[in-house]
Amino acid sequence: MKKNKLSVRVAAEIAIFAALAFAFDAIQGGIFKGVFASGGSIGFGMLPILVIAYRRGLLPGIICGFIVSIIQMLGGIYVINGSSFDNSFLQVMGPFLQIMLDYVLAYTVVGFAGVFSKTFKNTDSKGKKVCYVILGSAFGGLLKYACHVIAGGVFWLNQGSSFWGINDDSWLYSFIYNGAYCIPNIIICGAVMVIFALYYDKLLFPNDISDLKEE
Repeated sequence: MKKNKLSVRVAAEIAIFAALAFAFDAIQGGIFKGVFASGGSIGFGMLPILVIAYRRGLLPGIICGFIVSIIQMLGGIYVINGSSFDNSFLQVMGPFLQIMLDYVLAYTVVGFAGVFSKTFKNTDSKGKKVCYVILGSAFGGLLKYACHVIAGGVFWLNQGSSFWGINDDSWLYSFIYNGAYCIPNIIICGAVMVIFALYYDKLLFPNDISDLKEE
């Protein structure tokens, strides 16, 4: 019974933090509408996923990120027409792969910050706690950044050339364009996580932590 109650509690927390992440992302999306022509915004969208990843661990973090991705997709997606590619494989699989990278995986991978959850909880040193939240925030954020860079380099082929006026520079464009909002997001969310670790660490330690089974 105790384990079932814990599972329900974890599921409820995942749902709450997923809703918060979606709300933050929607708000910052409205604020930065038109600033990033091909999508992207700066704010706290990753923060709730990072919190649940540290609070409950790797799997809940991944599930929370996945739920956020699905909710975002329900609000509408932009899919590049496969016929625009010369490569026969991309003509067939391109739209699917683009959706996976730009939508499904982009927020799901943020949950991988949870790989540092156990070591974070097992240390009493404030300095080490700060290091672990920085590492996790950077790890999850950089994985998200990588998804967008790969999607941009492979699928947004014409964006780089129109921006730089040089052919075949879509990878450089993708690296710079996506970095313009992904890197600030990593810094902002990482900074807030450091504040949580130093002054509000109970947010990252559930009251039932002793009942949790570490995988």
